[in-house]
Amino acid sequence: MASEIAVGDLVQANGHAGPWKVLEIRQGLALLEHHGGHRLSVRTTTLSVVRKASPVDAAKPATTEPESPTLFD
Repeated sequence: MASEIAVGDLVQANGHAGPWKVLEIRQGLALLEHHGGHRLSVRTTTLSVVRKASPVDAAKPATTEPESPTLFD
């Protein structure tokens, strides 16, 4: 299932209200962002894709804010 998930996709995380936008995927973990700005890090195996990102959406930066550390740093 993890191979189906890509940056920019909208996903549902088991046990969490969603949908969530995938910001980053690394080492089997996905960094997700909820529409309210809340972030969550979960295993990719607990996610299901709600809507695939278009190529344009995937190329856009997740935020326009200055670079800041992520949960993976």
